[in-house]
Amino acid sequence: MEYRKLVNEAHLMVLEFLQTQGYRDALEAFEREASTVLEDIPKSMPTPKPLLEVLTDITMSQLHSRLGQLNMPSEIEEQDFATPGDNTMPNKAHQVLQGLHSVNIICAKTADVAVAPAWQDLDRDPGMVSKKVPALVTSAADRTVKFILLEGSHGDDQAGEVFKILQPHDGVVLDMDFHPSQPELMLTSAMDKSVVLTNTITGEEHQKFQDHAKFVVRAKFAMEGAAFITGSHDKTVNIYKVQQELDQKLPRYVLDKSLTFKGAVEGMCVLPPSKSRPPTVVIGTRDDNYLHYVDLTTYNIVKYNMNVNKDDWVSFTPMDISASPHNDGGYLLVSTDSPTGRQILFRTDSALQLFNYYGVPTDGFSTPRNTWHQSGKYFYVTGNDHKIYCFQVGTQALLGTLDGHTSTVRGLHMDCKRNTLVSCGFDKTIRTWINDVTLATMNCTQ
Repeated sequence: MEYRKLVNEAHLMVLEFLQTQGYRDALEAFEREASTVLEDIPKSMPTPKPLLEVLTDITMSQLHSRLGQLNMPSEIEEQDFATPGDNTMPNKAHQVLQGLHSVNIICAKTADVAVAPAWQDLDRDPGMVSKKVPALVTSAADRTVKFILLEGSHGDDQAGEVFKILQPHDGVVLDMDFHPSQPELMLTSAMDKSVVLTNTITGEEHQKFQDHAKFVVRAKFAMEGAAFITGSHDKTVNIYKVQQELDQKLPRYVLDKSLTFKGAVEGMCVLPPSKSRPPTVVIGTRDDNYLHYVDLTTYNIVKYNMNVNKDDWVSFTPMDISASPHNDGGYLLVSTDSPTGRQILFRTDSALQLFNYYGVPTDGFSTPRNTWHQSGKYFYVTGNDHKIYCFQVGTQALLGTLDGHTSTVRGLHMDCKRNTLVSCGFDKTIRTWINDVTLATMNCTQ
């Protein structure tokens, strides 16, 4: 590489560092003293990697070299990473849904939801008690949970229309999940410190729990619906189990175990079922450099240090955690609030860092969200610049960004059935993204 290009890159890296760190006086002095060099840098020159990222890369490279073979992917993992994807991941804008909420939108997920039959259904089948409809389910700062029809019709409602509105909490719903085998049971957690199970057929509250002292930011079913887990900013994770002695159509749950951690809970991932491990939930919190694997049958906890050098320095928070969908959750993706935009791919049940991905705009106030493409070859993560970043897992390449949101992207969901990415945010819109080949085919048939 030419010496002049190196000098130009060094100046741009120092300039970016001083700007992002807020060193105004030093920045003014640097711009004044280095003005000749800065003015001569070609406008067409690509922006170099930020200084912090370069230093992180150097540190990680040195540590990996010292660890040697201990830090290498297995042969199976190497084959998986070397196998290219089929480029079917969503990469183009499809729909922009506006006007569903007039406030910030927090969650948006698709599900086949059980609802009461419409009068047209009862005309055809008077004995019908419920039906499943494909729905987009959203929560927003207006405290409502809305159900939007994805396809076909339901009674007088057509695709794209709201057919049900619920308000299960006195606060904003922060997370939601649906029972894996009983689609009428919706789990929600909220800013009012409560957790609610709602019967979506009747619209009535099935159970309400008030065991947390602060925001409940995570709520997930586990063990094929025999349990659900909640995580809160009160530093606790609560595990609820089905009351086995009750013989009712819908299960009822009781608090079985409460676990306390060092910091506020942020990331939580229920690992997919696997013959090689017990039912497990992975917890990530603030003020802690460990991921906590909780056995949901014994409540034993195994900790894995997220620092490669095994020290206890806390430099980031695992804000979102998700398991790979294609290999029984063999990889664990962790999105951090590191200013380097760091995403870490761990081998599940291990501290081994298979890959690190950089370049997503992030800071200590970020709430990045990630999700996998069902092939396991790509993942998406949100950035501070209102964009959604798509990475190829095996090559670590940034394949592109999905642009459109004009404010914080708060929710990200992969609809594997329809190969559609769903996003929502503080611009009060819900957006769907599909593959460009699919989009081209749709345009040709219209």
